[in-house]
Formats: sequence, structure tokens, C-alpha cells
Amino acid sequence: MENFKNKILIIEDEEDLMEEIKIILQRENFEVLKASDGNEGIKLARQYKPDLILCDILMPETDGFEVLQELKESSPSILTPFIFITALAEKKNFRKGMEYGADDYLTKPFTRIELLKAVNSQLKKYSELESYMNQKIKAIEQKVKDKIEALNNEIFQQNRTISKFASEKISLEKQFEENKIEMMKDAFKTIQTNNYLQKIKSTIEKEIQDPDIPQKSRQVLEKLINVFYNKNEKIISNNLTIFQLKFNQVYPNFISNLTKRFLRLTQYEIVFISAHLMGLFTNQLADLFNISSNSVRKSRNRIKNKLGLRKEDDFLIFIHSINQ
Repeated sequence: MENFKNKILIIEDEEDLMEEIKIILQRENFEVLKASDGNEGIKLARQYKPDLILCDILMPETDGFEVLQELKESSPSILTPFIFITALAEKKNFRKGMEYGADDYLTKPFTRIELLKAVNSQLKKYSELESYMNQKIKAIEQKVKDKIEALNNEIFQQNRTISKFASEKISLEKQFEENKIEMMKDAFKTIQTNNYLQKIKSTIEKEIQDPDIPQKSRQVLEKLINVFYNKNEKIISNNLTIFQLKFNQVYPNFISNLTKRFLRLTQYEIVFISAHLMGLFTNQLADLFNISSNSVRKSRNRIKNKLGLRKEDDFLIFIHSINQ
């Protein structure tokens, strides 16, 4: 099979001239397609997509200008050099051809050298243009490829970071819940100890008030209650200190901020407010402090008054505002 250099379409209604051009081009190893009128030329151009078109201007039905215009409009993205063949040398025809987008002209009669020079010149020009455009396209494709790769790497890194934060968040949430349970246990121990000591205190004070108690026993009980007060305060103070240390691990500086703003809060009230910050419900608070749910609500209202809150103010929102 013969290896042709390029495919050239000749659109010419003069049979002798078309055959002469065909022979010259075939001798230079060009593949040649022939069309005897404009309509046939348009069909062959669309079907075979030649590398160059030689087209006569003056033809019946569809002239060369109409052929060029039709091909430009139907395939604007295809780069095909277009050379007019004309016997008319008037400037108006050259100007009109340029307006339609012609690349060159061959004025009849022309020599073999003039034909080949025009053909090779346009093929070279379009080959260089195509090569330049291909380079530009490849450069743009590479930039797009690099951009996509960089974007994918960025997304990958972001996903890794998100995954890491999610894992750390789960770990911190688990640790928070464990600390919260420990704090609740410590708070419960503090309140239980306080309740137990308060019961002992009440029992001793009741015994002292008995008129029938011997004087010596009364003296012993009075000494005991003095010792009890000191020890009671020390135990409660120690338990509260342990509770505050654990509580501050999760809620840093909350108790400190609370006691700075409200100097007259009791130890019970501090633990009561802290338990609310930990998210305990009324029934859980009742179990924790060994009181009824109604007593929890009363304590809450009493503490709200002490904090300067109105009845309609939200107790939990206020407590969380202190934590922030």
C-alpha cells in the first residue's frame, strides 16, 4: 500500500485542468480526491476531511465562495488550508476571498512550480500551527492534571486530618464520660459523708437537750460535739477538694469562676450547681443528694435566688454561661 504524504481535495468544473492538477500532485506522492462541482466538493470534504482543498471560484450552482463559507460554518474547529483557483485577477475577488477566510490564490494559468509552492507552503504553515496548538493543548492538559493531582492530595490530607480528629474526639468523649462518672461517684461520696455526719450531729445535739442525762455524760457529749465539728468540717473539706480536682480536669476554672462571682455559696450549693453542669436530671440529683425530687426543685429555686436569677431565667443556660 502506497504511503501518501497528504490528502488533497480538488474542486474544479474544468475536467482537463482537474486532471492536470491531479497528475502533478500524485507525482509528488499526494493522495488526490476530485469533485466536479461545489456540492460534491462539500460532501467529499465532510466525508474524507482532506489536509488541503484546491477550489475553483467560478462554478455553476455553488461557487467557490459558497463552498468555503459552508465548510467554515459547518466545521469551524477543523483547520484545513483553502486555496482558490481563479482566472479572475480583479482585486475585488481577492478581497472577497480573504473575507471568507481563504489562505492563498492560484491564478490561471499557473505552472507546476507555482502549484506545488502554494500547496507545500500552506501544508507547512498549517502543520506548524497544528503542532503549536497541540503543544499548547498538552501544556494545558498537564496543568489541569497537576492541579487535579494537587487537589486530590489536599483532599487526601484533609480526610486524614478529619479522620485523626474524629478518632481523637471519640477518645476524648470516652475519657470525658469516664471522668464524669468518677466525679459523680466522688460527689455522691461527699454528700453521703456529709449526710451521715449531719445525722450524727443531730443525734448528739438531741441527747444533750435531754434533761435527764447525767451531768458527766453531758460533758462528754459536749466535748464530742466540739471534736465532731472540727472533724466534720475537715472531712467535708477534703472530699470537696478531691471532687474539685477531678471536676476541674473536665471543666477547668468553673468552680473558681463560680466562687469568685458568688462568695456566699455553701459547699452543698457548689456541688449542686456542678452536678447540673454535668447534665444530671432531677431524679438523678435526688438520688445523689438523698432527697426528694421536690426538694431538688426547691433547692434549685433557692440557689437561683442566691445567684440573682429571676423565676423565668433558665438555670442551666446561666450555669453553662459561667463555664464559657
